[in-house]
Amino acid sequence: MSAIKTQKANHKMEDLLEASLKKYKIYQAGDLVDGKILAVTKNKIWVDIDQGRFIGVISNRELTEEGLSLPDFEIGQEVNGYVVDPELEQGFMLLSIRQALKEKGWKAVEERFKADQTFVGKIVEANFGGLMIEADGMRGFLPVSQLSPENYPRVGNNKEEILKKLRELENSNIEVKVLDYDKNTNKLIFSEREAKKEEVAKLIGKVKEGEVVVGKVTGVVDFGIFVALDNHLEGLIHISEVSWDKVDDIHKFAKVGAQVKTMVIGTSEDKVSLSLKRLHRDPWLDLVKDYKEGQVVKGKITQIMPFGVFVKIDDKVDGLVHISEISQDHVKDPAEKVAVGKTYDMQIISVEQDSHRLGLSIKALEAPSSKSGPTAGKSASSKSSAVAATELGKLDIGAGVLGKLQSAGVKSMKDLASKSVEELMEIKGIGKTIAEKIFKVVKKK
Repeated sequence: MSAIKTQKANHKMEDLLEASLKKYKIYQAGDLVDGKILAVTKNKIWVDIDQGRFIGVISNRELTEEGLSLPDFEIGQEVNGYVVDPELEQGFMLLSIRQALKEKGWKAVEERFKADQTFVGKIVEANFGGLMIEADGMRGFLPVSQLSPENYPRVGNNKEEILKKLRELENSNIEVKVLDYDKNTNKLIFSEREAKKEEVAKLIGKVKEGEVVVGKVTGVVDFGIFVALDNHLEGLIHISEVSWDKVDDIHKFAKVGAQVKTMVIGTSEDKVSLSLKRLHRDPWLDLVKDYKEGQVVKGKITQIMPFGVFVKIDDKVDGLVHISEISQDHVKDPAEKVAVGKTYDMQIISVEQDSHRLGLSIKALEAPSSKSGPTAGKSASSKSSAVAATELGKLDIGAGVLGKLQSAGVKSMKDLASKSVEELMEIKGIGKTIAEKIFKVVKKK
């Protein structure tokens, strides 16, 4: 019983202390205060603060700027105010409702951002770049790129059509997260994609690469075809995955609303990549079925580029001789060694299914130089380089990529195996996707 009495006494002391602190609190400009309306006059609202200890005043002009009017307020109603001036000449405290709302709004924004919270906002306006969202008394911007697949306008780069689609969302609610904010610059950015990220990721986790799925075409744009899948996901058939043949007009392959069967070829956190052409055998494989690495063929030069020459084999298969594979000697300009329209013997060093061409070498067939001294050393080195190039060529990484590796001093499998993904990305012309592909191929070997 004694312990209970002591506990009650402590609570009572805490309440008295809190009341005492509140009683003698001195307010400063920038503080937020709570009060009750004492009176509403023609030009002002009078507010009781701390049970008569202070009297606050809100001007009618301030209300008008906020879109409020005097009849909206009643005597006894509780209001929040932002202290503009703690003591006017008359002894009253000048308050601002507008600034109080703004401060409360920024506080809510900060709390939601720190908590990574998903909440509901209202779409109040659309423009060419995205949507204006209202939440917690604040207005912020949601860029088109931050819309979820469900609301993303699938109309290509037509700005007028994008705006038309976005305007259809006005006055509706939307789930968002705070992506970024800066109180000093009044910047507030929302994201619907981030709000839906976990939900979409769970759905994508159920999709398997290589799976054949049926969906409904929701949009056809210059770069691909959008497809809504049965599990509330949306996938994209990139134009490069529409057909094995060249696609001149993508609209010939799909119509909005039509059912389409596709294959899943990849997934990411919020995207499913689909393919139409993978449902059929690649006809290029039949064209190259008789060609093997190490085979000697005759190739006709069709185009000379700074990085190498394009070749046609038997008038049906394309190939590339990288500049490093043209000659045992150093080549600055491929045109010094070969000419368009002429045919040369060359060796197949790679069969590149992704790029639909053969990797070829002319120098692999050149006889080593019989000269002694530095020249002979150079020839021996070139022969070694050719062997290394042939070794790397077997990795099916493409002649262009092979050339970039050799230019960076990667001459053999041993050199390549010592490189990390980050080190490969430091090589000019090799991005993250190619670097990861090379790394995976080398690990398999």
